[in-house]
Amino acid sequence: MQKEEKPFAGYALFDMDQTLVPWDMQMYFCNYVLQREGWRRLYLLVFVPFLPLAKFLGDGTMKRIFFSFLCGMRRDHLEALCEDFVADCIPSICYEEVLAEVEKNKQAGRVTVLNSASPEFYAVAMGKAMGFDYAYASKMIVEDYMPLFPDIDGGNNKGAVKLGRMTHLFPEGFDPAAGDVLENSIGYSDSHADLPMLRICEKKVIVHPTAKLQAAADADGSADWQLVQPARPTANKKEWLRACLKQILGCYQTH
Repeated sequence: MQKEEKPFAGYALFDMDQTLVPWDMQMYFCNYVLQREGWRRLYLLVFVPFLPLAKFLGDGTMKRIFFSFLCGMRRDHLEALCEDFVADCIPSICYEEVLAEVEKNKQAGRVTVLNSASPEFYAVAMGKAMGFDYAYASKMIVEDYMPLFPDIDGGNNKGAVKLGRMTHLFPEGFDPAAGDVLENSIGYSDSHADLPMLRICEKKVIVHPTAKLQAAADADGSADWQLVQPARPTANKKEWLRACLKQILGCYQTH
């Protein structure tokens, strides 16, 4: 008697910043570095003058300018800092409820994928520490000594770029542009920038969503959207922004 094949269990696709963790990890990592090497606050002399031009320059260029706080750092030193950073952060700063979803999806047999706009040099290690099968992030180039404005290979890992990074994992012939949807699959995000990733999943879980993402869910009107609101470390948006400012200054106390 021929053994009956089980249907494919699907995928679980996760954003990281403000989805699995309550912070923008780029700022959180900056805070981590500056608290250990305070002189690197000099990067603010470079970064702050570009802030009025942020909308014109775009997210990718502003990311390169922001990471000027790593200027001159040796590759091996950066790798050691990232290793310590991940050990300190995972799982302590994660939303317990969302991190539990990773394990739940693994137990259900889904392929788990972390897909983040953060740089690979710490984000991929974070994905591994959280138990993901695959992890993708912005390919910020790490040189022997970090330049003032590190290059990003392939563009900022956001929106359509993020989707393109993982399509090789999907079934042959799968075409998001044609409206194809992954069966038995779930997407998790906080941001409207992740709508391309969410829309290829049968179920969408939105975590403290942006107003635009919530509006998209409301406009869809289907039961395929689930709202999740785990407890945050800050009481409101104003308090969160104040904490982010402290992080880019390197004076946010994490413990």
